[in-house]
Amino acid sequence: MTNRQLPSDWPRFWNSEIKGMSGLVRVSGQAYEFMGSPSRDINGTTPQAKQVSLRVTPTQSVFMFNAGPIALEVKFFTPIDPTDLKRLSLPALYIALRVWSLTDTSHEVQVYLDMTGEWTSGNSSEVVEWDIHEVTGGVSIINGDMRLRDQQVFQENKESAQWGTVKFFTQATGVTYEANSCASMRSKFAKTGRLDNTVDRNYRKINDNWPGIGFAHTETASPLMKGTPISRYYGVAHVRRPAIEYTDSQLNQLWESYFDGNDKQMIQFIYEDREAALKRANALDTRVIADAHKVGGDSYVKIVSAALRQAYGGIELVGTRDKPWLMLKEISSDGNCQTVDVIYPHFPVQLYLNPVLLRYLLDPLLDNQERGYFPYKYRIHDLGTHYPRCIGHRDGKQEDMEVEESANMVIMMSAYVKATNDTEFAEKHYNISKQWTQYLVDHGLITGTALTTDDFLGKIVNSTNLSAKAIIGIGAMAQLSDAVDNREDRQKYRQIAEKYVTEWIRMAEDPSQKHLKLSYNSPDTWFMVYNLYADVLLGTKLIRESIYKQQDEWYLQVLNKYGLPLRSGDTITKFD
Repeated sequence: MTNRQLPSDWPRFWNSEIKGMSGLVRVSGQAYEFMGSPSRDINGTTPQAKQVSLRVTPTQSVFMFNAGPIALEVKFFTPIDPTDLKRLSLPALYIALRVWSLTDTSHEVQVYLDMTGEWTSGNSSEVVEWDIHEVTGGVSIINGDMRLRDQQVFQENKESAQWGTVKFFTQATGVTYEANSCASMRSKFAKTGRLDNTVDRNYRKINDNWPGIGFAHTETASPLMKGTPISRYYGVAHVRRPAIEYTDSQLNQLWESYFDGNDKQMIQFIYEDREAALKRANALDTRVIADAHKVGGDSYVKIVSAALRQAYGGIELVGTRDKPWLMLKEISSDGNCQTVDVIYPHFPVQLYLNPVLLRYLLDPLLDNQERGYFPYKYRIHDLGTHYPRCIGHRDGKQEDMEVEESANMVIMMSAYVKATNDTEFAEKHYNISKQWTQYLVDHGLITGTALTTDDFLGKIVNSTNLSAKAIIGIGAMAQLSDAVDNREDRQKYRQIAEKYVTEWIRMAEDPSQKHLKLSYNSPDTWFMVYNLYADVLLGTKLIRESIYKQQDEWYLQVLNKYGLPLRSGDTITKFD
């Protein structure tokens, strides 16, 4: 959702592309819209339910409505369980509904949800096919499938996958269903409160009278129902087979290893796990909100909630139970695959929730370069220009961030080993980490003209912030050496880092001695030197306390209304 108001506008993807989904609630014969803008398909006569609140947590968006004499709660939540790979691998979300009466009497209520073919593609001129069938074997489920007629494996259009199957499902009991023009279904529900239990087989373009799948159910809203368990759950899943292309192979979504590739078993599990999934989501929310509030109060809770959503919204588990990989798409920008300097601001999330997931992020990057798929000694920037084609850059042509990415990898590897004591990992990848560290030794103190993760600023000559990361990266290599009991290397890299940091302070500190400079040769400038974070996180203790104190005092002097600018002369800042 990109709008705080659920009715009046359609749900949208992160790039603002519409993903049609609508919701109607019907009370005593009067229909109200609570999601999307279906009233335009019902002669414009359907009023909106009054949205009275929106609560956003790390795992949930909870909307509250009044619709005539009843209240409606609509809860969207994702089954994030960082410690359970089976559940974390599920490509699904839940929609949970609850109604109760605002008066002293009970009311019969019908609720309607639909999804359009827009969920299958970014191109509404594509032909979509659909079906509805019952899934048995436990709780009986009614499931609607939508897929493109012409599957374009590993292709995207406007950031949406051009292959795979979208699944929309709920418990079969008490539900009417239909696959048809969404306008027809919405109008029919507004008049009758039900659908026809039919499937229109006239497969057509997504924008040809906007076909979709709809469900409707009836329940009684009692004055006593407020606070009672949720009355109806819906699930949405997206199955892509295969999921990604990796160098010379194709990998499936990890859930297939747990369900033998059986879609029906997977959605059955998702639905039967719904109440437990909500309990886990609530528990995770409670933990994250409490910890964030201790650090920065209510405002920081809002930032952390949004950050966790984005962190998990851009990743998926692929591979097998024996070899799981956590793949990342660079969303909100250009769609690169497994971008190292995007994983870097992401990795503290996994350190906090489950450090093993950090290893699953690093493993494909390590695999690619250790197998010789990149021709240079420094760290590759990403594994592919656009997700899900994670085929690397065997020709070496990429966005070069040589120092940035080399330091990022060594720091993240050290953080993982420090958090898990996985010395076997450190031993296995010791040679490649030394290779990247040597690049930092050769180029980290005097970086020259180089790109940083802030590539929107262009190249910077001898960036203070970039050199700080390089030096801390060398210190991180000393920690990896210590983890494998290589005392000679530990002493070597520690001494280099300590020597470099002395030189760094001499070149990076402004003549006023009030702050660090943007770059070595630019007095009277300053920068948000956020790369010092790794020194604190790893406990390398390379940066003396007086520098931290100096920066803290300076930042308080240059704060703007909405926070600290990224650099002198600018009003922009960074969220990560």
